[in-house]
Amino acid sequence: MSFAPLLEAAPAIPLHAFAAMGAFVLGLVQFSAPKGTLPHRTIGWIWVVLMVVVAASSFWIHQIRLFFAGALVVAGLFTLVPGRIMHRVIFGA
Repeated sequence: MSFAPLLEAAPAIPLHAFAAMGAFVLGLVQFSAPKGTLPHRTIGWIWVVLMVVVAASSFWIHQIRLFFAGALVVAGLFTLVPGRIMHRVIFGA
């Protein structure tokens, strides 16, 4: 594994990737941490900031436009899995 291709990319791409990785790790920590404590709330706010960075930095990533459409299609298909609300909306009960 090498981070070289990521670090050689346009600045928005490593920012986006590292913020997403950080948010993923903190999200895992949050699920196992006791809720309502000061560390839990602090990590939660850091997670929110990281997700804002992920979302904002995506506006400057122009190299992989297909990823945007693919992500929407894949996420959209997962909402249609039987038992999900959107499945009932489109296909009925």
